[in-house]
Amino acid sequence: MGHTIELNDTLKLKRGAGFPEDIRVGGVYDFSIAGRRLYNLKPTRVFLVEEIDGKWNLVGHALILRQTIDAVTDRTSGQFEVSKLYPPEYVALANQLDTPAGKGYEGS
Repeated sequence: MGHTIELNDTLKLKRGAGFPEDIRVGGVYDFSIAGRRLYNLKPTRVFLVEEIDGKWNLVGHALILRQTIDAVTDRTSGQFEVSKLYPPEYVALANQLDTPAGKGYEGS
């Protein structure tokens, strides 16, 4: 028997479900996401993605400050700090070039 723990370099959250309403560099935010996941811890960055209608909006970088895996609820929770936010013109290119095929957010 075994168990699955997913290794992630991308923190993908939905607005209202972990992605901050008023995001800013230096802001510290809590997250909780389904599944058992391991993220790179500070000082290594993870990509910060806002999920919008199933699409990826790659907005910048985050530093994972703490994380907890709960085997009972099968959830990973923690806290992250926003370390970089991309300018809009870079977001548009990153969504086109650096997201899984067909998953890049194209909205404004």
